[in-house]
Amino acid sequence: MTRRDMIKLSSIVALSSVTASAYDEKLVVNKIEMKPKDPKNLTKGEQKHTPQISVGEKDKAGYTLVEVTVGQGDIIHPSTDEHWIYEISLLADGKTIDTVKLEPTISRGYLGTRVKLDGVKELSAIAKCNLHGTWTSSHALKIEAKK
Repeated sequence: MTRRDMIKLSSIVALSSVTASAYDEKLVVNKIEMKPKDPKNLTKGEQKHTPQISVGEKDKAGYTLVEVTVGQGDIIHPSTDEHWIYEISLLADGKTIDTVKLEPTISRGYLGTRVKLDGVKELSAIAKCNLHGTWTSSHALKIEAKK
C-alpha cells in the first residue's frame, strides 16, 4: 500500500468515526413496530409518535418537496436526552429514498427532501422513538393523467 493510499484510508476511517452516534445506544429501549388501536381516532400518545407527511409543489426540475414531521396536529414529539426520535425514513412505493439519523435534544423529528414523484402511488414514513418503538404512516398520491 502506498503512502497516499494509507492517508486516504486513514481519512475514511476518521470520518466514519465522526459520524458515529453521540448518544448511548442503550437508551434505545424499544424497537417494536407499533400500530394505533384505531387509525381514524388517534390517542394523544399515538398522535405524538405518528409521522405526518406533507407534499409540496413540484419545482421546475420536476422535484417535489416532501417533509416528514413526527407528531400530528399540534402535538410534536419531544427531543430530550431521555426521549427522542432517533431515525426517520421516507419511502416511495416501498423503496427507501431518504433516511435521517437524529441526536437527542439538539435535533427534532423532521426530515425534508426533494423527490421526483412521477408515477409514485404512495409515500410512507417510518419514525423510530427510543422509548415507544417504530411508527409508520402512509400518504396516497393522486396519479396525474398523461397529457
